[in-house]
Amino acid sequence: MLASLPSVAGNGWFGWAPYGQPMYADMHPEHARLDISAVSMNPAYDYGKSGGRYQVHTIGTFGLNLPVWNGDLGDGRFGLNVTLPLSATLWMDIAEKVTSAVVNTDYRIGCPSLTFIHRFGCDGGNCEGQKRFARNYSIRLQAFKHESTHVGDELVLQRSSEAFALKRVNVSYNFAELAFTLNEPENRCMEYHSFRAALMIPYFIRNGWYFVEERDGDIGQVPAAREETNSAGNRESYGPAISAPEWYLQYQWQSKTAKCGIQGIVSAELRGRALYAYDLSAKEGAPATSATRDAYTLTVNGFAGIRYNGGRDGFFSRFALGVRGYWGNCPYGMFRSIGNFSQFGLCLIFQ
Repeated sequence: MLASLPSVAGNGWFGWAPYGQPMYADMHPEHARLDISAVSMNPAYDYGKSGGRYQVHTIGTFGLNLPVWNGDLGDGRFGLNVTLPLSATLWMDIAEKVTSAVVNTDYRIGCPSLTFIHRFGCDGGNCEGQKRFARNYSIRLQAFKHESTHVGDELVLQRSSEAFALKRVNVSYNFAELAFTLNEPENRCMEYHSFRAALMIPYFIRNGWYFVEERDGDIGQVPAAREETNSAGNRESYGPAISAPEWYLQYQWQSKTAKCGIQGIVSAELRGRALYAYDLSAKEGAPATSATRDAYTLTVNGFAGIRYNGGRDGFFSRFALGVRGYWGNCPYGMFRSIGNFSQFGLCLIFQ
């Protein structure tokens, strides 16, 4: 029966563990996710000039949380999980009739992530029969993580031909991530209420989240913290120095698993992040920006659906289908300067 399956799939090198994994409402998860969504449109990424308020786009995330080492200590009360998270997101305008233009791609990779877990109420190493609300807590640290984003070639060419002041903004930065989770859902067959709080702490604060090279547009459109000349002789304008780290709060509920392997999942995220201060609608010759710093904004992300659990824990053992909605500033690449962005549609998750 499903309820008798072990909660941890393997110890030792390359052993997989169910804790330290992304929640389903995570904006940048390390699992595979496909969204077919109605996306609020903006001229900055409306390659086909549809002029509509919403259009169907696909957004695919290809992520893995590769296991490095997993082990339990203290008669099962404590555990340590080491993984290597990596992911890439591809945003495509599939409704565009000529090329189905690529709007943006994001890449995230870094050093191994360490997750420590402390389980409550373990009896002889058996921690699965707990009835209490608080069953465990975990602390996850990834000391170094890099995100690099790239706008689609079609849009760069279009923005160049239409004389926009900024053809491309290089959103690229390094950060550390620290997360605390109450109730890691170790046993997929049991009901859990899980809570997570995390900080994204940037390195090189004076560089900001992004920069513009002189060859990519008018660097006067960026509220620069500083300017310098790179090795190729091009001037670069770095965005305003980061005044606060980004953070997120997450909640996820999973129901008890039925005998057929199906369970309900509801997940939500509230995130505080930077709303970049440049104007993508500015044309060549526009006055330099008067902005001096990025704004700070809140975003909301949610998922609700059902999940099918396979015959055993581990990689490629879970599939979920549901709906996902998002509201806030655009979360992808250089378009993070666009506020009041929303998307809603079908979501398939392969974990």
